[in-house]
Amino acid sequence: MTDSNPEPEVPPPPTLPPALPPPVENRPRRSPFWNAVAGCSLLLTVIVVLIFLAPTLVGVNLVASVVDIARNLVNPPTTARVDSRGTIISGIHSIGQLVSVSVQMAEPEINVGVQQGGLNACGYLATHVAEGTIEAGVDMTQITDESIEYDPITETYTIHLPAPQLTSCRIDYIRQYNRSTTVCNVDWDGARVIANYKALNNFRDDALEGGILQRAEMEARLVIGNFVSALTGSRVNIAFADAETTVMPLSCVPPVPTGWTYIEASDQWVKSP
Repeated sequence: MTDSNPEPEVPPPPTLPPALPPPVENRPRRSPFWNAVAGCSLLLTVIVVLIFLAPTLVGVNLVASVVDIARNLVNPPTTARVDSRGTIISGIHSIGQLVSVSVQMAEPEINVGVQQGGLNACGYLATHVAEGTIEAGVDMTQITDESIEYDPITETYTIHLPAPQLTSCRIDYIRQYNRSTTVCNVDWDGARVIANYKALNNFRDDALEGGILQRAEMEARLVIGNFVSALTGSRVNIAFADAETTVMPLSCVPPVPTGWTYIEASDQWVKSP
């Protein structure tokens, strides 16, 4: 059986024409040279802006730094440069002595009284305090090849050393005080020179009597013996020569004060006219 009322046909939708491409603007192309100019201009603009805005952006610290730089340009600080080239050893010289004992001595009261003028009218008195050093040791320049003997059987070294002697005498400090009152023109420095002479001789004699040479022998025996033993691994004997006389260096025999003569019998100094 057929349908007596067929559905009417729907016509298809109309087709739209294709979309047109956007219109192309006819702009002139800029050359690379002008692109570079534009970039430099932009960079310059940024630098100028940063210069003028730097105090605001960074703050007070930058302003203070600029002020310090200006102040240093006007009044620069004092500076020093140290240029070290290093230490150069140009030579090593033997002092020829082994100082093994150094004794510091002091004398708190050395009175020097000077009598002068009729009835000692211009006499004066001064007290002195003095400190000094006396040193003793061994003269190593006297050691030769014959001074060293070696016994291979006992593996023992025997070293012959000269007798210890004084090596140096000196006054490290002297001060004059407690001067007497006088209206005369007196020689205070002359009194100090006499006190210096007396103190040095006292220190030297006291050191000798106190056994400084014996102590120097003990110290030299210990130092040299240990050194040779550690160096060779052998046993060491140290033998000292007998001291026939005590050799005095010039520093231990001070000159007599100029213008004065010592009279040992009366223990008195006499000034030359």
